[in-house]
Amino acid sequence: MFGHMKTQPIINVRSGCSIEEAIQTLVRATDGAQPVRWLEFPSAILLCVTVTTEPNSGAFYVLDRKRGVWLWVDFEDEAYGGYSLSDFDRLVHEYDLLSLVERPGLLRAASGWILESGKPAEMAFNA
Repeated sequence: MFGHMKTQPIINVRSGCSIEEAIQTLVRATDGAQPVRWLEFPSAILLCVTVTTEPNSGAFYVLDRKRGVWLWVDFEDEAYGGYSLSDFDRLVHEYDLLSLVERPGLLRAASGWILESGKPAEMAFNA
């Protein structure tokens, strides 16, 4: 699980909008998926959303506050059905995702990042 990670911009938010407004914009863009966990940083917000009836349908998003854009966090790990809250907690506590979220400009690296349990995030290289 996890491993190679890339992000993709999915929606812009109004400059200077509140956190609540930014989250509601994402909820509308994800067909009503509900926020179940989030962490706030001065430069970003990490959010986990799920479909209410499917607790293992979670997806992860980062709001780059400076640029006003939501980024979808995508892992090449074959978790096609989505993630659970325990997956989110493991990603936050065992993997080095937060070092990237705190500096969301790093998430735009075209080659992506490699996340492994207990190791610092490592920039991936295109072959």
